[in-house]
Amino acid sequence: MSSQTRTSLGFLLMGVLGVLIGAVVITLLAPKFWPTQQASLSYNAASAEPLAPIGTDNLEQRIIKVVKQSEPSVVLIKTTVHGVQQIYNPFQNDPFFRQFFGDQGPQSQSFTVQASGSGFVIKREGDTAYVATNAHVVYHADKVQVLLSTGRQVDAEVVGSDDDADLAILKIHGSNLPSALPLGNSSALQQGQFVLAIGEPESFQNSVSLGIVSAIHRSGIDAGGGAGFPTFHYSDMIQITTPINPGNSGGPLITTGGQVVGINAVVAEEAQAIGFSIPINAAAPVLAEIETTGHGIHVQHPFIGIQMRALNTQIANYLGYNGAQGVVVTDVVAQSPADKAGLQASDIILELNHQKVASVDQIRNAIAKMKVGDKITLLVWRNGSLQPVNVTLGDRPETVQG
Repeated sequence: MSSQTRTSLGFLLMGVLGVLIGAVVITLLAPKFWPTQQASLSYNAASAEPLAPIGTDNLEQRIIKVVKQSEPSVVLIKTTVHGVQQIYNPFQNDPFFRQFFGDQGPQSQSFTVQASGSGFVIKREGDTAYVATNAHVVYHADKVQVLLSTGRQVDAEVVGSDDDADLAILKIHGSNLPSALPLGNSSALQQGQFVLAIGEPESFQNSVSLGIVSAIHRSGIDAGGGAGFPTFHYSDMIQITTPINPGNSGGPLITTGGQVVGINAVVAEEAQAIGFSIPINAAAPVLAEIETTGHGIHVQHPFIGIQMRALNTQIANYLGYNGAQGVVVTDVVAQSPADKAGLQASDIILELNHQKVASVDQIRNAIAKMKVGDKITLLVWRNGSLQPVNVTLGDRPETVQG
């Protein structure tokens, strides 16, 4: 063997040895410097049984196995709400009809409403299981029952809820309750990744749908606000193509590896096959706090305190504004950050942090990504002149939008 060959072989062996040493060092030190961001919740270690090894690269068979292992832990939640509503005489304000009906005031009428949603077992301790769901599924419910996948029905106790996060925890008791589902890492989700939704749409129990993660970190999503419901504000959501139908709310979003990465919450009514799921990394600590205290962690939400609408030709002409782009301030919440900064109704916002503004959603989404205490600069048109307005974002009150 020539000296040149021996030298080349020596370099090759040294290179291989270096790679092996590097791999060992990375394996030992990676957890210290690059920790995995897992849902920080004791539920996994305490009660979730690990899924049996999938053992197949066939996507279809993998999905079938995940569904079979996950489905028993997904439940149907049936709620009953009793209340009283005021019935008004439609002719009360008409003098002609009032002479026949008299001055009848509003009449009280009791009502009963039944609804359903989904949930999943997130923790089990012996004969007690805790079920995670959305707060709007059990909002003001007088009676809550859980229907297991076996057809067995048990009464449930609402441990607590957090309307701000739209999360709730139920407690059920009995023998042979399903095990908890393992939680995954929603921060590791990637656009295009396959995900499953298991729930109870329209009382069709144990329905499964497949889709993909179409986007992450979606903000500025509002739902509710009618029929006595509060408006639920959602931020940093997972956008999915997995169909979410009425009754699916509160069910788990599951990876093809069988781990819960989200809690399905709302569907975009103006679009098809667009739904939103609360990331489990954000939901887990709130659910744990609800279980412990009966209410969730107070999460701060950046708040400016204005009502807005898109600029149109009619509004522009009324205000005497010659431009075509901007957002009109229609109302300012008293004592809000906007009020303290001097914003006024009829102001037209042209820029936010030196970026031109084209829509109401653009402002809402930008603010939703900020933090309480952040300072923003608005360029505002008012009565023919331009002026900057500096606003320090506050914490949004639960009963106020904006």
